[in-house]
Amino acid sequence: MAPVWVVDSNCFIHIASMAPEGFIDDLKKILDGNSGSLHVTPGVHDEVRNVRFQRWHGKPNLLEEMRDVLLTIPVAEEEVRGLAEKIGEKASPQDVDLSLMVLASKLVHEGRSVTLVSDDFKMTTTGDRVNLNFETCPPSTFLQRLADSGTKAQRTRLRSLSRRVRAAEMRYAISRAGQYDVQAKLTWMVDSLLASKLNLSDVSEDTSISDERKLISALIRSIRGENVKKSTLNKLGNLPEICSGVSKLDEHLSSLTSDESSDDIAQEYEKTTAVLAEVLESTGFGLAPLDEEMAELAHRAMAGYLYRIESALGMISKMSGNLSMARLHLSRALHSATLIDDVGAEMRAMHQLGMLSLATDDWNKAAILFETSDRQCQTIGGNRIPHLVLSGISRQLNGDEDLALSHMKSAASLVQADKAAATDVLTSIGNGLLTVDCPGLAIEVLDEAMECAIESGLNDRMEMLAELLLLANTAISNQEDGIYDDLRQLLDGLNDIEEASSEEFSARIADIDKKAIELSKPLDETWSEWQPTHRLLPDNEPLTVLRIDEDEGGRILVISHHNELGAIGLWLPEGGVQASPGNLIQIEDSRVKVAPPTDILRDIHNIRGIVAIENPEALSFIVKTDQILDDDDENELSA
Repeated sequence: MAPVWVVDSNCFIHIASMAPEGFIDDLKKILDGNSGSLHVTPGVHDEVRNVRFQRWHGKPNLLEEMRDVLLTIPVAEEEVRGLAEKIGEKASPQDVDLSLMVLASKLVHEGRSVTLVSDDFKMTTTGDRVNLNFETCPPSTFLQRLADSGTKAQRTRLRSLSRRVRAAEMRYAISRAGQYDVQAKLTWMVDSLLASKLNLSDVSEDTSISDERKLISALIRSIRGENVKKSTLNKLGNLPEICSGVSKLDEHLSSLTSDESSDDIAQEYEKTTAVLAEVLESTGFGLAPLDEEMAELAHRAMAGYLYRIESALGMISKMSGNLSMARLHLSRALHSATLIDDVGAEMRAMHQLGMLSLATDDWNKAAILFETSDRQCQTIGGNRIPHLVLSGISRQLNGDEDLALSHMKSAASLVQADKAAATDVLTSIGNGLLTVDCPGLAIEVLDEAMECAIESGLNDRMEMLAELLLLANTAISNQEDGIYDDLRQLLDGLNDIEEASSEEFSARIADIDKKAIELSKPLDETWSEWQPTHRLLPDNEPLTVLRIDEDEGGRILVISHHNELGAIGLWLPEGGVQASPGNLIQIEDSRVKVAPPTDILRDIHNIRGIVAIENPEALSFIVKTDQILDDDDENELSA
């Protein structure tokens, strides 16, 4: 299991005073090599804000140099107070030591192997007393363990640093002999070092798979129609037959996504839930007579299928505009992902739940979900940019500016490393924000994507981004304009653009702004009499849904965008619309009327006109079903 280190301020102070230049390079390589990670809480940033590397040329700031290797995780004040009450102490919400103990305990509950690094022996005794279940070690032992995982040259450098830090720890402990019994602390320091030596031969994790996991793996292969040893099938009894029906879920998803689009997403939802109900009923009937152990094997073997179907139902619900139902299905998907111990699946479900929290303005929950998905992303070596950028945005909106800056600086280092790849990632983030009706946030991210595209010479991406930015500009209401100034300043740090590229970027944005202004003016012509649709929509090109506005009477105004027309509202007084931002609209075999918008509607939605449709049944909302599943889930379907 990858090591997780929760590190206190004193460790960083020791490192700053004694570490040689090149220490961070060694640290990064060792952490990358064993998938380890360093975690802190925001309070640590406050305590070491002015600490500098004393032996380095120019004495650079420690936080600036180490920012991209630190994962900064906030801890709620009530959790700190709760721990303080549990151990019988009074504590302020800013108690950094308690926040670190809470963080370490939370990471343990996530199933991580956690070591709290601190030379404060009280944190060890307190943690043991209230059963927080994390290990502790002093900074010198932490450095020794890093050394044990490094190359020969790294071992030499880090062991030397460890010895110097250990000497300082010993001197400090002995100097306090008159104030408390230091013997227990010295014993703990020595024992932690000896434990490292004794366990050196056991560093590699036991990779033998338990009999239970072997049976689960065999049952999964059986469901897929693969060959399984007869002896193993005998142990599984009739589970392969009972569970075989779960494969219908993947078959249904394959057929659902193969068409790439659908003009009746409500029907797709009904079909999918019907297939799920049939499978659950069938497998439940078969498993009911079996004992708990056999049923648990079956549930874990089927969890991957249930994760994919619930994830798909969550996305379908989101595409239908039903965010509460989307949240329910995605939460179920997350639950199923935990049964298969699939970190990637858990990460994707967490990320989608974070997007829903952004849509409902729950910034704190969104930040926690994105930060958790980022931690999971690191364990599988995934692309962290989406999680970091959205964590930074959520924290900024929640007023946690220091933490927002930390996330954005970590993201910036990844963007700078590969701007061509970052273009696609940032574009995807912007698209995602548009689908949850956050056009103001999308604009800020898409601006950064445009900068990266210009610097990378990706002309095709520039044209596509120009269209997306125009759509986002027409989607943003006058009430939202200007409220993201602080966020814009934060996101500007994502990419350092050269002067020549900056001029081209400014010119392109100016063109987009000019077109957006033109498309914000009232339509040149309106009609009080029914007219053919093609008079409104050139070549009957589809409209894109920006948002759905429903009044108290259930009447609907669909705010939509067209590249040539800009934003117009479709008036559907009968209601009953199931759609969401990003859906496409087709109007066939119907006539339309166009009226100028009222001042209130123009101010709220920035629309140019209101369209009435003679035959509402001619209106189709088209969704891209190929976007229902993530790439990894699609790969699983084809496996």
